[in-house]
Amino acid sequence: MPVPIPGLTDAARQWLRDHHDVITSAALDDSGVGRATTRRLVRRGVLQRDQKGVFVASASRSTLEQRCVALCAAHPAGFVTGPTAGMLLGLRRMPRSAAIHFSVRHGVHLPKVTGVQFRQTTALSPIDRVHRDHGIVTASWVRLAFDLAADLPPLDHLSVLQQLMHEMKVSVHELVAIERRLGHPARPGSGLFRRNLERLDGSRPNESHPEVVLGEALRARGIPIENQTRLVRASNGRTARVDLAVPTVRWGIELDIHPEHRTFDGHASDARRTRDLHALEWQIEPVTEADMADVEKLADELARLYHARCRHPSVS
Repeated sequence: MPVPIPGLTDAARQWLRDHHDVITSAALDDSGVGRATTRRLVRRGVLQRDQKGVFVASASRSTLEQRCVALCAAHPAGFVTGPTAGMLLGLRRMPRSAAIHFSVRHGVHLPKVTGVQFRQTTALSPIDRVHRDHGIVTASWVRLAFDLAADLPPLDHLSVLQQLMHEMKVSVHELVAIERRLGHPARPGSGLFRRNLERLDGSRPNESHPEVVLGEALRARGIPIENQTRLVRASNGRTARVDLAVPTVRWGIELDIHPEHRTFDGHASDARRTRDLHALEWQIEPVTEADMADVEKLADELARLYHARCRHPSVS
């Protein structure tokens, strides 16, 4: 239930409800709350100043979203980026960070704000920003993909690129374009972004981080793994996808890690699919969550199975 806020107009109360209990001087004015009334509300403890021209309802609970809205209101040309934006937008492999990562134009005088990591940049274009719900402005998907290269280990960043492509948030064309626009040896993360862009190699994106990790481990062992190979199933004519595969020898790996695989229906579907693939003369290696506890050991075992498959008379 919303916290009642005395002394404000209905329009101001609605604004606060829509913006995580944050309101600006301009919004107060537009809502029929003048400067004298605003000062009185601050003195009475109804509102508190967060930053210059930005107020927060004193009775509200401080949240990450509220802090982001206040920053966006105080710096309307900037945007939330890095791990903070990744976490707000549901990206995987985001490191825990107490600081909010916020991009602003280089050279702007910035007051010190506790818990905020300002990232000053000369490349600040309207196409790099997206207005989300409730007053939060974040990096666009493709700008966020670039910015995160400065924050993530190589494999985690590659996994995020795969997630964004799988969810159709970005295209390879957009990733190439932003690398051309922003890539520079002096810009943090540029080298990693370019190297991971090259690793995408035009293949279909992985659907999960374990697929990325295992696929890279197998490629490091010289196995020409492809992602998400599609086959026509023998039983019903529908398409089956193999998580990781070498189609030339009809050898594939299925990662039974998502919770749906552990349900009754999930087990039945997996068994039916495996039989369909056997009918197409494919050899399928199942991988469980427990197997992924030691990826190097698992990759060595799968490499031996792959080489044995290559020597089998049916594929030689």
